[in-house]
Amino acid sequence: MLFWILIILSLPLLWIILYPLCICYFYKFKYGSKVYVVYFPLLGQFKYRMDGVKFQKDVIHFKRNVAYNHPEVELIVTHIFSRPYFIFIKPEKVKQMLYNYANYKKRTDEIFRDIIACQGLVYAEGQQWKDQKRELSNFFTFEQLSSKIPVIKMLIQETLQYKENQRVNIIKQCARIAQRTMQICFFNQTKDEEINGQHLSEEFQDLSKYFIYVTYGSLIHQMRCFFGIKSLSTMKSYFMTANEKRFLQRVYGVRNYINNLINNHQKGSEKDVFTILLREPLTDEVREQIIHQYITFVFAGMDTTSHQAGMSIYMLGKHPQIQQRLREELTKVNFEEIDQRLINSLPLLNAFVNECLRTQTPSDGIIPRLAVKDHYVGQYLIKKDWYVDVGLQPMMTHPQYFENHLDFNLERWLNQSESEAFLPFSYGPRNCLGQHLAKIEIKLILIFIIKTYKVILDDQTDLVMECNFLYAPSDDRLVKFIRI
Repeated sequence: MLFWILIILSLPLLWIILYPLCICYFYKFKYGSKVYVVYFPLLGQFKYRMDGVKFQKDVIHFKRNVAYNHPEVELIVTHIFSRPYFIFIKPEKVKQMLYNYANYKKRTDEIFRDIIACQGLVYAEGQQWKDQKRELSNFFTFEQLSSKIPVIKMLIQETLQYKENQRVNIIKQCARIAQRTMQICFFNQTKDEEINGQHLSEEFQDLSKYFIYVTYGSLIHQMRCFFGIKSLSTMKSYFMTANEKRFLQRVYGVRNYINNLINNHQKGSEKDVFTILLREPLTDEVREQIIHQYITFVFAGMDTTSHQAGMSIYMLGKHPQIQQRLREELTKVNFEEIDQRLINSLPLLNAFVNECLRTQTPSDGIIPRLAVKDHYVGQYLIKKDWYVDVGLQPMMTHPQYFENHLDFNLERWLNQSESEAFLPFSYGPRNCLGQHLAKIEIKLILIFIIKTYKVILDDQTDLVMECNFLYAPSDDRLVKFIRI
């Protein structure tokens, strides 16, 4: 009797182990060298990501290894727990997948996401997403972005002030600029405030890391997901781990902060996002949508921009000769007089930003999609409820699409047209709405830094690239500054 009980209890475990193994090697046997398998019982790609950090100081080393040493590969087939996970690394397949966005949905049923951002622009689906994009697109026109430049310049001058050889958390500093830009320009918030005892930008950065940890770093949560228990926000506390309880408490601190902003909002002459979203009557449903949109704006507008700006400053220190060339280009540029047309007329700076986006993009991939129906990407069948992702970093440094693909070379942007594999802001109808604002912020930060300081690497920091919420260094004290 005990034998049969053990057999029955072991069946779910056998399914978790054998099902993704069969899927992985079915595709390998069918498509041969075009498919690369990344399999490990239960952990799947997470085992390879952990090994990448431990042995190579790079969480996506396994993806780079596939692209660089097996350039014929189009698709990495792996898994998370029992669910197959497909990663496309060739631009023709990536573009097909992203353009046909209706074949997928972004997961909104994961732990706590239903009270964070699932009704915001990034996670909204169908007609709700179309309505939000139409309402919010007007904030990102050329004229609107140009009007934000004085605010961004003021924030940069206030924030990026350093003593000589001071150790600086450069990504956190850039995050403060990006976050304040969002508050002032999109929500008409002039007061710089704190949440849960720290600066708003730091709290959001901590929450993003915490979210990844409690969602993907917890075996307990993965087991709950297997048995259909996903979102915990409405469940009893005894179902949660101590880390999940702490995370939930901090999330409600952020929600209370936004609720107070909604309650105290006064419509002024300047149209802001609150003005667009606030509708009468202010129902619980409308209030919830505003909370999600606020969190979406801060996360989307702060994290990626600050990480890209910080890594671009790091590349200045890593390539001092390029830094000097950029300084020479900017000799006659007056920071106080910069406008959007002048920013776009600086060929070397624009080439530098593009090369940083190519080699140091903060996006390991896209937000993983779940297929909503069976369909094909090229010749590859994607079954309903399988994960689909793209490998942006290995694709944008792929030897098939970039000559001397590992070299940091500005000339590739000065002497040739843009590669089809260069997709730092995604592709298709759901590409990044704020990409032009992000570029403006990054370029203004770089111009100020180059004209004010000489950037040198901080030799006390060992660069280890992890992926908490974004692909980023574990320690962002990357550079020091010497005032010119």
